[in-house]
Amino acid sequence: MGRGGDSKTPTRSVRAENVYGPFPANTLKPWKNSRNEGREGDVVDMPKENAAEEAVVEIPVDYRDAKTPDDWIPRDGRMVRLTGRHPFNSEPPVKDLVTIPKGRSNCFLTPANLQITRNHGSVPKLSWDTHRLGIEGPLVDSPVSLSMDALTTNYPTTEFPVTISCCGNRRKEMNMIKQTIGFNWGIGACGTMVYKGVLLRDLLASVGVDHESVADITGTHVEFIGNEDLGNKCGGPGPFEDEPWGDKVKYATSLPLAKCLDPAEEVMVAFQANGAPLHPDRGYPIRLVIPGYIGGRMVKWLTRIRVIPHESHSCYHYWDNKYLPPQVTAEMAASEGWWYKQEYIINELALNSFICKPNHNDTVPLAANLDKTTCVSGYAHSGGGRMVTRVELSTDHGATWDLTDITRHEQPNPYGKYWCWIWWKYDLPLVKLLQDGNNLASGEDLEIWVRAWDTSNSPQPEKPTWTLMGQSSNHIFRVKVHTETSAATGKVVYRFEHPTQPGQQTGGWATRIAAKVKSAGYGEINMASYK
Repeated sequence: MGRGGDSKTPTRSVRAENVYGPFPANTLKPWKNSRNEGREGDVVDMPKENAAEEAVVEIPVDYRDAKTPDDWIPRDGRMVRLTGRHPFNSEPPVKDLVTIPKGRSNCFLTPANLQITRNHGSVPKLSWDTHRLGIEGPLVDSPVSLSMDALTTNYPTTEFPVTISCCGNRRKEMNMIKQTIGFNWGIGACGTMVYKGVLLRDLLASVGVDHESVADITGTHVEFIGNEDLGNKCGGPGPFEDEPWGDKVKYATSLPLAKCLDPAEEVMVAFQANGAPLHPDRGYPIRLVIPGYIGGRMVKWLTRIRVIPHESHSCYHYWDNKYLPPQVTAEMAASEGWWYKQEYIINELALNSFICKPNHNDTVPLAANLDKTTCVSGYAHSGGGRMVTRVELSTDHGATWDLTDITRHEQPNPYGKYWCWIWWKYDLPLVKLLQDGNNLASGEDLEIWVRAWDTSNSPQPEKPTWTLMGQSSNHIFRVKVHTETSAATGKVVYRFEHPTQPGQQTGGWATRIAAKVKSAGYGEINMASYK
């Protein structure tokens, strides 16, 4: 077997195409616009939306990747680029995220070409035939170095869906309050695919690491190290004298050994997504998948697994993915040691919900539709295997809430864990919007709010809390509703305005000074600073 094709080993648990229907096609569409940025208003020379979908096996390299280290990678031109030409960090447009792929009845599974991409640097150009995975460390008596064929043929495999989301999803809303140290994710930094791989606990057992072999499991960690060489985020050798950081460091992180050995957690070394080998941007040939965790813990281009008596000493394990108190600035974090306070580490994905339809600037005529409903829909997720129990919608600033209809495609694992997003919808009577708009207090805008609950019986917070990295932004999602006269038709319409648009795209109510929040967890904001 080669290149991440079908393995021939026994399976542990298959919750895949047999359960969730045909995998969506990986239909790459090239970007042919002559300008570098996908800004609002650009005209893109793309196939018509109603054109027949055809899988593109080979497309020209995107001109934006020319003369970069990534000029060999096929990429979908619809992806919104958030950090310029390089490195490649992108999310799909909302309208494509919610488009039902051909041959499917829902958008529960994300086509691989439209999956969120978070790259810290150049994509390693790795070969299935030569890449190896080392399982080693001071607590491993019999280290091994596995070829990809050995990994996929000598161990039982498992296959099930997992939602992967960057904990920076919705960060642009934070950046509109006060600039964080991260770039502008919108609401598309999330996707769900069916991953196939080998359970980590099976790999560890094969080198003699289990509950019986480790004398004291407390404090023991499993470290995961990627292939790429990245810049040193802290700019110095770090606090660990036995493992000083150089100018270049590996992307690495770690998990408690207890979590890795827990069969309910299903931590996986994956080699396929949606029935195909991993895309280079998403970790080919193998990556770590930690269901219920943020994407930043799921190391791509996995090269080494180490069992160690402490947390990872990696630069990126400390200087990334932290939910620091809102008063902590970048200068304070560096000078006062905040990056090394591990009580602020982000592991589990936060409870969150999003409105995808109506999309930003969608309109609906009023006169002809007052006796009708408009569909409001989106997705929601939690973390740690917790089930999203309900999603609620309000059009009166949270005074009353209505239950939405949830479509729960996922089957829980044998231990009752849920690893995926849910999709929700609500048929909103336009006359209710009109009535609530007439009852607004002075200075209030007509808005649609959405919030989710999970099995912890806690909802999303109403107000945002700013944090230095702009991560785990999960306050209630709000769409403003404007009554306007359409320039095209002359008819009175409702226009729906989202808080932001991703990357450098313009628009969104949160970008206007008048709509900015007055505080976000660290005291009253000086509005003069926005001018």
